[in-house]
Amino acid sequence: MTMHSHNTPQPNVNAVNTVDANRSALDALRRHWFIAALSYAAAIAAAYAWLARSAFAAHAASWLIWASVTAAVILGFLWRILPRNRRKGETQLFPDFGSGTWLSLFCGLLLALLAGFLFRPMPAGWLAWVPALLYTVARLLDLWDGYLARRANRVSELGAALDIELDGLGLLIAVALGVQYGRLPVWYLILAVSRQLFVAGMWLLKRRGKPIYDLPPSENRRIIAGFQTGFLTVALWPILSPPLTRFMALAFAIPLVASFGRDWLVVSGVIGPDAPAYLRSRGIVKRVVEGWLPLVARIGGALLGAGLLWRHAPSFAAGLAAAPGLIWAAVALIALALPFFALGSAARLAAVFVIALAFLDISAAGLSWRDNAWILLSGILVAHFGSGYYALWQPEEDILHRRLGDTGPALR
Repeated sequence: MTMHSHNTPQPNVNAVNTVDANRSALDALRRHWFIAALSYAAAIAAAYAWLARSAFAAHAASWLIWASVTAAVILGFLWRILPRNRRKGETQLFPDFGSGTWLSLFCGLLLALLAGFLFRPMPAGWLAWVPALLYTVARLLDLWDGYLARRANRVSELGAALDIELDGLGLLIAVALGVQYGRLPVWYLILAVSRQLFVAGMWLLKRRGKPIYDLPPSENRRIIAGFQTGFLTVALWPILSPPLTRFMALAFAIPLVASFGRDWLVVSGVIGPDAPAYLRSRGIVKRVVEGWLPLVARIGGALLGAGLLWRHAPSFAAGLAAAPGLIWAAVALIALALPFFALGSAARLAAVFVIALAFLDISAAGLSWRDNAWILLSGILVAHFGSGYYALWQPEEDILHRRLGDTGPALR
């Protein structure tokens, strides 16, 4: 009898186990999603009950609709990306969200509560602070979700996608409220959807069969975006008003537009990031914008600031509805910060006090090119682009160019 051997394909046990494990993990993730959905619903219901008994009661029903719609959008997006709750390049799903993603979802809840104030007048009295506080807390917590994920080695595709979407949604809501309250110009809405326009442009290129090129890594891109959201946070505070906020809107828009414009030229292939001509031009621009301009801004801003303090400091307390002791304490801190700003010693931090000086004078006497506008611009420029040439000490640079929890070299 002749024996025949049959090479029957054997199932890949590891692959079968992975599929079973992922099916079980996805079921667990769906249960966590329901917990998040119930938490959102409970928080929105509690906030609605509170607003219905406040001075905002006439608009509480509208608030409930827009908060609920925004929550549904966030939760719908989360449901769709549940199968991406894994590390990049891996197939095994995490069976739960992790602390970083839960913190992102809490930020999403704050944005849903913020969205409820859309298309209604600014709340009166102390309630006017509620939208500003919601966005401020959401932005501060957003600094930590990625840190928690990296600390626990739980960086996932889901977490990254959720973070990007919430950043874009928060920017859109904050700008819409700023325009609605008269704090920002209407054209600022274009910047609010700049990322969506960028993605749509890439889709059009791909649809037309055009190549799409990768963007080179750059932490300056993240810093500019961070200052943009920081400005929007401050613009919503009730203590600020036009024309200051509109003037600042233009100052903060210029770096963002320049960043997106450069990135679009790169991804569309108009310029090559490694082309010698581009590298030469980029080097010239960096020397001017990140070297010489901050140096001029430091020296000029410090001199103008010292002169402004000498002339106008006594009028600050009279022009502001605040305790004179607090105003004079702020003036003392600003006076201490001006030499640091001029010498380039922690100049980005000192720039915050220079901007505060401009705020004090604008609040007391109004926006004026002769007295405070150039001081404000010098602080914004140094905060955005750094200390420039001949700076003595720049400890903040390594912090700004590295995300919380990163241990690798900082990108520049």
